[in-house]
Amino acid sequence: MFYKKIYKYLFFILLIFHPNLSIANQSILYLDMNYLLNNSLAGKSIIIQLKNINETNRKKFKKTEEGLKSEEAKLISQQKILDKDEYLKQLNNFRKKVSNYKIERSNINDNILRKKESAQQKLLNELDPILKDYSKKNSVLYIMPKKNIIIGNTDLDITQIILKSLDSNIKKIDIK
Repeated sequence: MFYKKIYKYLFFILLIFHPNLSIANQSILYLDMNYLLNNSLAGKSIIIQLKNINETNRKKFKKTEEGLKSEEAKLISQQKILDKDEYLKQLNNFRKKVSNYKIERSNINDNILRKKESAQQKLLNELDPILKDYSKKNSVLYIMPKKNIIIGNTDLDITQIILKSLDSNIKKIDIK
């Protein structure tokens, strides 16, 4: 008799909470933001453009460094020939050139970083309405980033679905 009451209560409790558990499982999904940023068509276009900018800058930096090295070698070879004051003057000019080169290189690298962040922000801004639309259509309460998930069912990963939608909406983001 006592066991019958316990079974009835357990059955009743499970009956009440079972639909809520199944709704909760279907209402929380996750996606891999890094995968979207690196593998979407727009993300790949950002990466290619940045790679081209970096390659151009690398060639420019290499040419400047070679010029500075040859100037340094010339200055060292003239050390004993030149008057001490003239040598110090040329040495200070050379140091200014090196300092200006380092500042220019740092500024260019910072500028590239800002361009990358700006382009990725544009991509995320394009992604936001896609996620909102998916959330409305599929009655999703939460879409979490994959990096915050320790263990998750792969059926709850919507990365590929969102990737297809993102690729159909935006093909390229130009870096300015």
